[in-house]
Amino acid sequence: MSEKTNQISLGYKLVGDISGEFVIPDYQRGYRWGKMQIETLLNDIIDNGNEPYCLQPLVVRKIDEKKYELIDGQQRLTTIYLLLYYIKKEYKPKLQIKYSLSYKTKEEYNILDCLEEKKAYDNIDSYFIYNAFITIDNWFKKMGDNKDQSAADQFIIYFSPNINNCNMGGNVRFIWYEVSDMKDDKEAISLFTRLNIGRIPLNNAELIKALLLCRKEKTEKASEEQLKIALQWDNIERELHDDDFWNFLTKEKVESYFSRIELIFKFMVPKNERTTDKYNTFFYFNNHRSKLKELWQKKFIPFYYRLKEWYKKDNFYHKIGYLVASSFFTIDEIVEGIDGKKKSEIDSFLDTKIKESISFKTKYNELRYDKNYNEINRILLLFNVVSIMEKKGVMRFPFKFYNNEEWSLEHIHPQHPEKMKQDKNIWCDWIKSHIPSIKAVANIKNKKEDNELVKSMEEFIEKKENVTMDSFNNLIARINKTLLDTDEDLTHSLSNMALLAKNQNSALNNSLFDVKRKKIIEMDKDGQYIPYCTKMVFFKYYTENLNNENIYIWSQADRESYIKKMNKVLVNYLPSENGELTI
Repeated sequence: MSEKTNQISLGYKLVGDISGEFVIPDYQRGYRWGKMQIETLLNDIIDNGNEPYCLQPLVVRKIDEKKYELIDGQQRLTTIYLLLYYIKKEYKPKLQIKYSLSYKTKEEYNILDCLEEKKAYDNIDSYFIYNAFITIDNWFKKMGDNKDQSAADQFIIYFSPNINNCNMGGNVRFIWYEVSDMKDDKEAISLFTRLNIGRIPLNNAELIKALLLCRKEKTEKASEEQLKIALQWDNIERELHDDDFWNFLTKEKVESYFSRIELIFKFMVPKNERTTDKYNTFFYFNNHRSKLKELWQKKFIPFYYRLKEWYKKDNFYHKIGYLVASSFFTIDEIVEGIDGKKKSEIDSFLDTKIKESISFKTKYNELRYDKNYNEINRILLLFNVVSIMEKKGVMRFPFKFYNNEEWSLEHIHPQHPEKMKQDKNIWCDWIKSHIPSIKAVANIKNKKEDNELVKSMEEFIEKKENVTMDSFNNLIARINKTLLDTDEDLTHSLSNMALLAKNQNSALNNSLFDVKRKKIIEMDKDGQYIPYCTKMVFFKYYTENLNNENIYIWSQADRESYIKKMNKVLVNYLPSENGELTI
């Protein structure tokens, strides 16, 4: 099917407004919904209440005034018919069902013929239709306490507008996608095939595209206008497949969008008109279809190219990217806040919002891992982003990595090495991994107790079968004393935190600083993404007066240098009321 040949009528219809005869042609398989799909649909409609609810698109071709070929959507339309027939039979004998269904498979039959048990096993289609009806019957019977009658009333209210002058209802609808001017049945079969193998699913974007490309007039000018829109559309869709650009715009996963351009349309729907309806974006633009092409040229295109312009400017890229990645702002909120501002004012606006993002109720000197996890996470993200932003174009913060990972706070010095699992193999592996660090310190300090500690660690491994938890904890205490230069409990302070992906965090276990440092070097060599500032911490680039001895430990001096660097990098964003960052 080409859009030049066929005309499309696109909109929506309430369930109660669906009328006519719908023929399911023989190129489709018959009805195949089972218990799970049917019960899910019934529960969804009832649980959704009076909110807008869309039952997916019905794709039809008009045969005559009251007859349609149903190209796509038969499973839901059949289920709704069975539901209406059941309600009519059990609760509302005067209910009028305005549409009918017939199936042209090997032999033509009517849906009602399948509801008799003796005919249920005549063919596979009858079997599924009969069992669907039984599933609906069981669903109502399970309700009890007259709730079944109430549910029947609710369905009719939701399906039909203004029942008994009620202000509720009329919220369950189908998207009506009617195609005309098809040359023959082959085109209908082709359209059905494409819809059902996933090439052009009727998502919000494809439905809006159909609205834009509908031609009411067949003039050369209209054709040129249509071609221009199609080319602009394809270009934007292609550019949005740049993952760096996508992850600058949103934290949403690309898998959520068959057409990425749908994200931009979604941003343009005013917040007070957004609902949870899957097709809310389409309905918004459908309601403005009289000026849709004007919206495309005068609002959508400028909106999109403004986003693209910000993406290309390093300063805006990092500031906007941070606000989106930190979940403090969405791109559409930023656009709204910036609207009408000059470039210098935009920069000031972004700085204000960044400052607000780290303005916490808790003073900075009181931040702790166990109480202020999200606040510390946001500070470290900003520290990473601004550190890279200061490189002035040498590199960019990779939001495509950050937004697609699950992140955690890594304790630079471990929080509880003594609380490891009671497994002698794990204990011995942990001790063995720390022997090189203790040996290195022993060689530098040349202290008797350090050499004795190395000997005790080696003996612990040799006596693996006879070691105890007490002996392991005693050994940890001695190792800590060698590799930790303070008795102050700074385990959960900001000065002991770094950003790391969750899977990498797990790989480090409860290792002490030097062992973690070596493992992070290996991860970096393997090409794993390690946040810039996390590497700077473990590579000791922030530490002043670095010497051979303190390379193996996370010392008080390291902590002070780390926090000093944070204060320097974030000086323009730290709200005065929160004080300076401290260890």
